[in-house]
Amino acid sequence: MTLSDSILLQISQKKTSYNDLLTRILPNYSSKSSAKAALSRSLKNLIAFENIKKEDGVYEITSKGAQNIKSKLKNKILININDLITKNKKTKDLRYLDDIIKNLQIFIERSKHDAMLLRIGKTSSGFFVSDLKDILLNLNNTIKHYSYLNKVLEKQILIFQEENFEDQKILNLDNKSISKLKDLGEFYNLDEFIIEFNKDDLEIINIFKNNFKFKTKSENIFLVNFSEIDDFKKILYENLEVIINVNFKIFVNEIIIKVMGTKMCFIGPHNIIVDI
Repeated sequence: MTLSDSILLQISQKKTSYNDLLTRILPNYSSKSSAKAALSRSLKNLIAFENIKKEDGVYEITSKGAQNIKSKLKNKILININDLITKNKKTKDLRYLDDIIKNLQIFIERSKHDAMLLRIGKTSSGFFVSDLKDILLNLNNTIKHYSYLNKVLEKQILIFQEENFEDQKILNLDNKSISKLKDLGEFYNLDEFIIEFNKDDLEIINIFKNNFKFKTKSENIFLVNFSEIDDFKKILYENLEVIINVNFKIFVNEIIIKVMGTKMCFIGPHNIIVDI
């Protein structure tokens, strides 16, 4: 949009002073003097072509100016469509599809209430019906292609599930996820699980060291009995400000649980993870 169009649009919304206009355009210019010069030229032209008038120190739009800006705004939707379809022809893909359909729908809906917009579109649009048909053909071919890929991927997923490939499930760190940890202990018939911290996370390591119920396996690895899981949960909740800033791992047989802030990520064979 040119400066004159921008000024005309602003004045069409409300009566506007010179200073208001200048303040609005200043950021677009390197100096105040160049902004003033550009503004003066545009205002002079708009007044000369009777698009605006000046009364009592403020500018207001004329009926001619209102019609002019209305026409320009109508043309803007067509400019957008023309530009999007031109880009679509160059890329020959569907990256602009959403915007094309959205703008076409806006144009159609506005045309229902404004016959002039439809007449303007017939003569000033830069695209043909065949262009839209080409987009539709591309879309249909893409749908068929992705439909085929969808079926293939579904079969591949089934194979990986049947072969019991690794899977993961991410849960919030809360009572539910900790109960899942306890369920794993019962499933594997284990008495304890292993917790491994990063060696640099001394604050949380010391918290576990100071709890006499947990066995220290090494400086950063602890053993926790499943019968003491309530104590484990209590430590997590009471030291949540520390927990959310560290990452650590819990080992339950073949299952690795990564605790990351307020999330627990269960990793292991699909047939186990799917039931979590």
